[in-house]
Amino acid sequence: MSRAPGFSQTEGMEIARSRRAAARWCVHLGLMVTALVALVFEPILTIHIVVGLTFSVLVVAHLAQRRRVSLKLLTRLGRLRTLYRPGARRALADALLALVTVGMLVSGFWDWSLGHPTRIRWHAITDIVLAVLLVVHTVRRWARLRSSQIR
Repeated sequence: MSRAPGFSQTEGMEIARSRRAAARWCVHLGLMVTALVALVFEPILTIHIVVGLTFSVLVVAHLAQRRRVSLKLLTRLGRLRTLYRPGARRALADALLALVTVGMLVSGFWDWSLGHPTRIRWHAITDIVLAVLLVVHTVRRWARLRSSQIR
């Protein structure tokens, strides 16, 4: 790791850590804002689509920032006997969030390609389910949002 000029190695690592924490907070904030704006502007299709796609990009950035945790949780899902351990509920919740997010994205593209919503409003249903899951997810992790770090 190269040092910033004029800083000791410890100070340089601390600056890098605080930058990563700030980037992580920006992604968290972006996720919350884009989810809210996409819900509010659902009737205005262009805004809804642009903000919804931005939300999807931020989800990918969020998962990339926490790739170690995501990989551990994914491997935990692969082994049934580990699903009873303490972190398993988080693994299941993250998998459900990812599945509903993908379902909402796919159903949104499907509705858009048809030019009208399907009879069973899958996009609206997944939108409501995702909104509820995101509120629960955010409330449970609220205390850690500002202090979470990327390793």
